[in-house]
Amino acid sequence: MLFTPITIRGVTARNRIVVSPMCQYASDGGGPGDWQFMHLARLAVGGAGIVFGEETAVEERGRKTYKCAGIYDDEHIAAYRRITDFIRAQGAVPAIQLGHAGRKASCHTAVQNWEPLSDADAANGMPPWQGLAPSALDQLPRRFLPKAMDRDDIRIVLDSWREAVRRSVDAGYDICEIHGAHGYLIHQFLSPVSNQ
Repeated sequence: MLFTPITIRGVTARNRIVVSPMCQYASDGGGPGDWQFMHLARLAVGGAGIVFGEETAVEERGRKTYKCAGIYDDEHIAAYRRITDFIRAQGAVPAIQLGHAGRKASCHTAVQNWEPLSDADAANGMPPWQGLAPSALDQLPRRFLPKAMDRDDIRIVLDSWREAVRRSVDAGYDICEIHGAHGYLIHQFLSPVSNQ
């Protein structure tokens, strides 16, 4: 059955092989470049039925690092469209995973072991920023304590999710998945460790 087509809510994949979202930490200003194109295109050419892009932030402050992918600006749409058009031309279904880092925001990539951004990074053009969270708890080493979200913050973030979905559709994605794990914002609301 692995190599037979499957239809889910009107979207048919040529087989049941799904490429999971894999963070690449190679974005520039949130948008994808040649690295993402090459990475995802080769997976589509390889015969996968569904190809997910990496976890993609719904707003700029929702990125974990400066190199994380995002779809929080209309300028990102054309670059993602280049990728989705190629994936589809190879017979695969383009998919995107949308997320928000919440309190896990404002750090370096895995190459630097997720070290928090500091004042020294700010001097090098990478200022730390304040993440959002259900509760303002100092559980992760960051330059700023995360801001406990109020109703206005929740409305703004919900609107960011809505806009990210619109941009994803405009960019040619057939599947949008919500990232609700790994201690990111949605998971933070579900956990008594981060939501008090």
